[in-house]
Formats: sequence, structure tokens, C-alpha cells
Amino acid sequence: MTVPPEVREHGEQARTSARTDGLVPALTLLVRALSPKVPPRGPRGHAVLPRELLEEFAAEEAATREGARPQAASPAGTNGLDDQGPLPGLAVLRPVPGRAAEAAPPAWGWALAWLRLGMSERLRDACLAHLAARQSEGTSLLMQQMVKGTLADVLLEHLEIEGVLDDLASGRTGPLGPLRPADDERHLAGLQEQITRVDRALLRLLGAHGFTAEGPGAAAHASELLADAYGTAGPGTAREDA
Repeated sequence: MTVPPEVREHGEQARTSARTDGLVPALTLLVRALSPKVPPRGPRGHAVLPRELLEEFAAEEAATREGARPQAASPAGTNGLDDQGPLPGLAVLRPVPGRAAEAAPPAWGWALAWLRLGMSERLRDACLAHLAARQSEGTSLLMQQMVKGTLADVLLEHLEIEGVLDDLASGRTGPLGPLRPADDERHLAGLQEQITRVDRALLRLLGAHGFTAEGPGAAAHASELLADAYGTAGPGTAREDA
């Protein structure tokens, strides 16, 4: 497939925002651009959204369906809300029994891949900063051979992911030619799995710091959850009940 130019533009903007500002601002930007009217749900009916946008959707639905003041209504759009979001500022919508899920906009999964690449690059930046500030036997941890090798591999993976996304946006898909429509979902799942593997390699370099309250582990998990919620992650990349 070829990703539409506007999706590429919004995806690249989300990538930049994710790297500089974090997941919630980047996802807010992407939802406002590609699904401004309804929460985009994945194939199993789940949605991961900025809580601020969820409240806006609920207020708009309440006003539209009941003709009432938004704050006085109890909109169906908030049914299934999981108050224990994976990251401050995020909320998870679970499937609403007996109600068909709103389809995510076309190429939504590819735009999320751009966003997740930006989050992975943000994690790489955090890893570099953390390791540069730590020393072992008077030498920066960045100078250790294993660390340098892992970071070099991560950079190559990021460049490869970027290349694949660029090719899809321009219509180029490499020496094997264009993808068949039936291959799109599988190809995207592989790309999302690649991002997840890179993130986990970076978290291993960070050790315990990656999973402390101040560490980046929660954001990395939320990034995995996004891929899983929209049906583009390989098995085991995020917990179904997260």
C-alpha cells in the first residue's frame, strides 16, 4: 500500500512531538488530525486516548444525543473507561457490549508507527543522557563495548524503520515490489514488533532506572499498548488486560 500524503505529514508531526514532548501531546495531535469527531477504536473495540480528548468526545456526544448541557449528561462514549490508565494523562476505553466499535481512520496504524518511532527515539535520547552521567571505574558507561554495540544496533534499527515508513509514504517498497493488500496488516505488525524489540533493548541498558517512577518504562509500556490496542502488534508485546 501507499500511505496517503496527509497521513505521512501527520505521522511525522506526531513523531517529532513524541520525541520532544512525549506520548500524550503526540497522541493528542494525531487524534485531533485523523479522528477529531469520535474515539478511534481498534478491531477488538479498545481505544487508548488522551484523557482530555476523551472528555471532549464525551461532552460532544452528550450535547448531540441529548440536547443537554455536556456536564449534565452521561454519554455512552465513556462506557468501559479504565481509570487506571497506562500513563498519566491517558485513558483506556474498553469495548461497549452491544455497541459496534467505531472504525479507526484509514492508515491509522501507520501513523501510530511514526508516533511510536518518535517515542523510541525519545527513549534512546533518555538512555544516552542517563548512561553519559554514570561512570564505571572512572569511565563513562557509554564507552563500554557492549553499550556502544547495543546503541549502534538501535540506531540502525531506527534508520531501518524510518526507511520503511518513508518508502510506504512515497510508494516505494524495496526490491520485492509493492505489498499486496493482504500483506499490509502483517507487514505493519512486524514493524510494530521491531519498535517494541528496540525499546526493550534500550530499557535493558537502563537497568532498574527504566522502571522507577521517574524512569521511562511506563511510557515504553504505553507505547506497546497502543500497538496492541489497534491490532498491529505481534503476540505478547503488551498485556491484553493492561
